[in-house]
Amino acid sequence: MRPARVPPTDRAVKGAREVVGLYGDPDTSWGIAVDLGVRGPDPGQATERLARLCATHEHLGAAPTVEVVSEADWSARRAEMATAGYDRGALLRVAVREDGRRLAVGAHHGAVDGLGLVAVAGAALGQPLRTLARGIGGRPAPTGFLRSSLRRLREALVDPPPRFGGIGEASPQEDLSEVTRGLAHRGTAHLAVAAADAFGGRGHDGLPLLVIGASRRVGTLPEADRQTAYLRIRVPVDAGADEVRRSLAAVDPEPDFPATSARGIGPRATHLMRHRLGATALLSNLGAIEGPVDSIAMFPACSGPRAVAIGLASAPSTTTLSLRTRRADFTAAEHAGLLSDLADRFFA
Repeated sequence: MRPARVPPTDRAVKGAREVVGLYGDPDTSWGIAVDLGVRGPDPGQATERLARLCATHEHLGAAPTVEVVSEADWSARRAEMATAGYDRGALLRVAVREDGRRLAVGAHHGAVDGLGLVAVAGAALGQPLRTLARGIGGRPAPTGFLRSSLRRLREALVDPPPRFGGIGEASPQEDLSEVTRGLAHRGTAHLAVAAADAFGGRGHDGLPLLVIGASRRVGTLPEADRQTAYLRIRVPVDAGADEVRRSLAAVDPEPDFPATSARGIGPRATHLMRHRLGATALLSNLGAIEGPVDSIAMFPACSGPRAVAIGLASAPSTTTLSLRTRRADFTAAEHAGLLSDLADRFFA
């Protein structure tokens, strides 16, 4: 008897989960999201366009139906799109606010990265969105997965990353919020300085460890896929942007992890070490996005204890700094205070 054929959409979900099977936090959904200020997309046409996209990109899973969400429910639904778990078949979530002024795209990070979300948004709009971000291209990782894993294990045991302080509360909720201001010609180095400065300004001890998502794309038109690398740097709380920029240019990227969960052993092992892994903060900068958008907010995945995930993105006339945290780690007031602190330091 032949084994039952696995539907392509189920293979896509399994494949996305395997991508993140050996690193990061196994207790997160690995959902990421972008929220764009737009001008009147038609939900029906967007649904048809996304169906065509998913038909030609099987790794995206089942084609989503674009939701129409009221303005009153928008923030809550956006958070659900970013944080809810991924079941069989569906790896993309897309919504339009009923006034036609906002478009949100959520996805499993094993299927697409931040710029992959931008590509999905462009497909929904029927107008490509281009990026001016400069990634690291083919810069190689000098060490392999095994050697890097041993180094990270030693770091977790001997010198785990310091954390932002937070009280939190008993809640499974996550908070996603943003600050949008006029176009700021500042990038990842300034964002890293703001994060380290905010950490030190709160009286925390230790040298902040920042994990920074970097793209391997070389063109200006992103595809609906995942071409991500990660950089890990320790940033002194008094560092300047030029110093951080030099560190980013010199640091080697982390090696690509095998796309497997090792039959569940990887997530279980990572779970046991969860409280000593992760980073002080995760940074994701989409750079400047060109196209018919008024604003764009990026919400990376939360990973590790007291996770602080910071996003940055610019539209033609605005720059948006965003923050995502877990309510179990930071109360709503603590989240709001941290976002305000980060924004004041970044935009100052």
